[in-house]
Amino acid sequence: MQSLLQDIRYGARMLTKNAGFTAIAVLTLALGIGANTAIFSVVNAELLRPLPFHDPGRLVSIGVTNSRTGWKSGNADYPDFEDWRAQNQVFEKMAAYYENKLTLTGVQSPAHLEAEVVSADLFALLGVTPKLGRTFLPVEDQAGHNVVILEQQFWKQHFGGDPGIIGRTITLNNRAYTVVGVMPAGFEFPLQRKPVSVWTTFSADQSTDDNTLPMTKQRGAHWFRVIARLKPGVSIGQAQAAMDVITGGLAKQFPDTDKYFGVQLELEREKITSAIRPALLMLMAAVGLVLLIACVNVANLLLARATTRGREIAIRAALGAGRKRLVRQLLTESIMLAGFAGSFGVLIAAWGSALLARLSPQDLPRSAEIHTDGWVLAFTAGISLLTGLVFGLAPALQSARSNLVDALKGSISMTAGGSRHNLRSSLVVIEMAIALVLLVSSGLLIRSLVRLQNVNPGFDPHNVLAADVDLPDQKYTNAKQDQFARELMPRLAALPGAESVAGVFPLPMTGSEMQTSVQIEGRPVAESDEAHATIFSVTPGYFRTMKIALLQGRDFTAQDGLETKPVVIVNESLARQFFPGENPIGKRIHPGISVDEKPSRMREIVGVVADVKFKNLTSEWKPTTYVPQAQIPIGRLTVIVRTAGDPSILARPLAETVRSIDPDLPAYNVKTVEEYLDGTIAIPRFNTMLLGIFAGLALVLTAIGLYGVISYSVAQRTHEIGIRMALGAQPSEMMRLVVGQGVRLALFGVGLGLIAAFAFTHFLSSLLFGVTATDPISFVTVVVTLLAVVLLACYVPARRAMRVDPMVALRYE
Repeated sequence: MQSLLQDIRYGARMLTKNAGFTAIAVLTLALGIGANTAIFSVVNAELLRPLPFHDPGRLVSIGVTNSRTGWKSGNADYPDFEDWRAQNQVFEKMAAYYENKLTLTGVQSPAHLEAEVVSADLFALLGVTPKLGRTFLPVEDQAGHNVVILEQQFWKQHFGGDPGIIGRTITLNNRAYTVVGVMPAGFEFPLQRKPVSVWTTFSADQSTDDNTLPMTKQRGAHWFRVIARLKPGVSIGQAQAAMDVITGGLAKQFPDTDKYFGVQLELEREKITSAIRPALLMLMAAVGLVLLIACVNVANLLLARATTRGREIAIRAALGAGRKRLVRQLLTESIMLAGFAGSFGVLIAAWGSALLARLSPQDLPRSAEIHTDGWVLAFTAGISLLTGLVFGLAPALQSARSNLVDALKGSISMTAGGSRHNLRSSLVVIEMAIALVLLVSSGLLIRSLVRLQNVNPGFDPHNVLAADVDLPDQKYTNAKQDQFARELMPRLAALPGAESVAGVFPLPMTGSEMQTSVQIEGRPVAESDEAHATIFSVTPGYFRTMKIALLQGRDFTAQDGLETKPVVIVNESLARQFFPGENPIGKRIHPGISVDEKPSRMREIVGVVADVKFKNLTSEWKPTTYVPQAQIPIGRLTVIVRTAGDPSILARPLAETVRSIDPDLPAYNVKTVEEYLDGTIAIPRFNTMLLGIFAGLALVLTAIGLYGVISYSVAQRTHEIGIRMALGAQPSEMMRLVVGQGVRLALFGVGLGLIAAFAFTHFLSSLLFGVTATDPISFVTVVVTLLAVVLLACYVPARRAMRVDPMVALRYE
């Protein structure tokens, strides 16, 4: 221990004595360690930290699969969920839930709420208890039990944190709900960017006001997500096998609806992070490579410094210090450097983590949990220690092998000098290879993002403002929904700057989607074999407002009402699939959707429009149907206004216009269609931005490393250069000599890097769009760029070599 303390004290003196070297090394390493720690804080929050529920390792998501359509993780219908819950022997509890939108009224200012409709035993399944009151009772899943549990921040914001809220009645969507509980601070379910304000039961879904079959009784209405808790000792494989038996039995019992359906079990944590896991692991690998380049640079600095410390080390050896003691001393200094860098890295990481949380896409779950905690600090300490060993070991071993006699004379043997030069050159080659891998990966993502941004969505998103309005069925009958839309549209059209207005649900690129079965008149098929299509409920003028091309037929008009002939407009994909080589106008199809007690009806095709991408820009064109909002009112409407200029200036007037018709209706999610479209590429853009930053940092560090090696080489060869010039060599030849040395190193690095890049970029395939992992343009561009940087890095040392005075150089030692 005493000798270790001596090593630390001596190392501190040496680092303080060489303050410039210490500052450069610490800054270089701090950037690498800080970047690694910042990315690790995201990985820790998203992939490593357990879900904030009791025994989260036993929570599984149950997704529906369809062998005919290829669904892999779809939603379930409620009758199937009830059968699963009743028949299984592998789960302690099972719960269903779905997202809902509610409007809080009866307060000073009506508010839109993000809500979740859940099974009564969800909270028991998650192992959470409320801060106030109780959770739901099983009977409260039945009709006639309108109860609600509040999220704590919502409770404080709207009810002042009043503990007397339990038992009080609040009005949601014109229904009276009794508050039975308030959840503890920090509780979230589901784990998503938009926090849920209230939770309700399925009570409101157990009956309808128009005598239609309730959603909870409709087998084949796939609206619900399902979560379950495994019994102790039951593996997910055993549970999957048990559920396969149950779904097989249901397929035989209900062939019309369940014939092709199965289930896929997945750990809840993996389900939540499945979309972002590949990108985060890629970024973690990339930032690790940046740190490796930083280590190589510092190792090169240490090797250069070892030349000046040769005499000091030789004296210590002559006084009896063994090789192990010398290596330990040098490693101690390296680890101290890494420790200082780690301390500064934590500060960089704290700033970087906060920045990443702010810049992260809306789709990134648990973003609020991105911060520096004990695990992140432990990671920083570990990576700092490892970094110290990585960049310090080779220089320490090299220095400890120095020739004692030569070092005491103050000279360096040809063998030792050549060995150090070869090691430094090898490290630069490794730097170049790593930088090339990162640059190629970044180039692929950039080209992929550009391709994605150039995709035609099928509509014009520019200068269009959108806002959501909920029309509660307790207040708005089908006829009143039609009346509301007919009254609202002319008022919006009269707003200054408005060119055209319409209503739709759902709006493309919002993440919402409605699908329905479709039958063609004269082509009867079994219910389980029916085709499916996306369906939109739209008002007249929707296609004009979104600039979706009308290819055949006509648009909807004000005459297409609830009591008139049922009509439908289809997209070209549906027309091509079901009516190849035919004119679809006048043909009739049967979308399986209705809004009253009458069964769904055949609808006449009156128009064909161009295909539109509705989920994101990477989605395929799908068969799509459009029905008049007056004939199929959904209870929710997205109002869209196309303007001549900046649409955002109409945000306030739009909301006020809605409130002028009904003061209890807030307009929410008021933003432009361009913002929705940008949101669909937020994750690719985020990945590309971060990898681009890391690749740029790697390129700068590599250029600095190469510059250092070539500069050091020129300094060491000054005597040789002087002799060459004294013998008649021209300055241009010295330029070629120095630049040639750098280019040779670069070519070795490029060759090694290309081999590594072909292997590494294979893992990027799932993140690319419209570009292959071996895209030649990306590879060639990166190689040319890297070689240009190499020439630039070599130019300054080469100019110095050209200006060497032979007389001075011949006296150089």
